[in-house]
Amino acid sequence: MALIEKHPMRTPIKEHDAISEHIDNWSDSGKYPIKQTTQFGRVVTVTCGSAWKTLREIEADIQFLFPEAPDMHSSISARLRQVSPCKHGLVKQRAYYTSKRGTVVHVYRLVPVTWLEEKAEREAA
Repeated sequence: MALIEKHPMRTPIKEHDAISEHIDNWSDSGKYPIKQTTQFGRVVTVTCGSAWKTLREIEADIQFLFPEAPDMHSSISARLRQVSPCKHGLVKQRAYYTSKRGTVVHVYRLVPVTWLEEKAEREAA
C-alpha cells in the first residue's frame, strides 16, 4: 500500500494546457519574482500548476526537490494562506473529497489570476 493515497481530483487536458500557458506567461513576465530559497518560494514552486495536491503531497514534493530545506505541512498551510492575487498574481484554489476511510481530504493548487479572468470571460460569453 502506498504511503500517500492517490486522490480522485483530476484536471481536464484543455484546462491543464490553458493553466500551463498562463503560468509560463506569469513566470516570464518577471512581474512577480518568487525566490526558491524561501519557504514561500518553495511552496509556490511546487503548488503552482494545474495538479491538485494534498498538503502531504506538497510536503513530499518539497522534500524531493529541495532536500536541504524540508518544510512541514503545517508551515506549508501557513504559506498557502499568504498567497495574494494582488501581490503574487496567483489564486489559491481548494477542493475536497471524502477518502475511502471516510475522512475529508483537502487538495490545493495555485493558478494565475489571468487564467481565472479568461475562464470567467469565456463562461460569461
